[in-house]
Amino acid sequence: MSNYSGKTPWHLWVVAVFFLLLNAVGLYDYIMILELNEAYFNAQNWGDAHLAYFTDYPLLPRIFWTTGIVSGVVAPILLLLRIRWTVWLAFISATTRACLAVITFGFMNRWDVFGPWLSLFDISILLMTVGFYLYCRRMAARGVLR
Repeated sequence: MSNYSGKTPWHLWVVAVFFLLLNAVGLYDYIMILELNEAYFNAQNWGDAHLAYFTDYPLLPRIFWTTGIVSGVVAPILLLLRIRWTVWLAFISATTRACLAVITFGFMNRWDVFGPWLSLFDISILLMTVGFYLYCRRMAARGVLR
């Protein structure tokens, strides 16, 4: 039985807006990279190695990347609406991002291409996404999500 009083906790708004903004930036990054936008690559100070990395990007990592981005954008919106499906979308986002990390770091040489700073940033995004899933699960268990 839930002990939820009906009032949306203040931290739900903070978490949802933070993850919506974070994933919106990720969506913009995703679109610019898939378009191989030269101005974007130059703004990131990326060179030929980065362009080669994303040229002919394999299908399986692209599926994981796309799924992680889309579910990552939709999940915080559903959290704001307090919909229980948020938990599943947050789980899908975390799982697909973990699969993408295994593929790109393990088989596509991501650490060497992007270096330690950006690689560690990507890993921190993955860990935050797992934290977001756990938060959503907790909110569902407390009865905040319907």
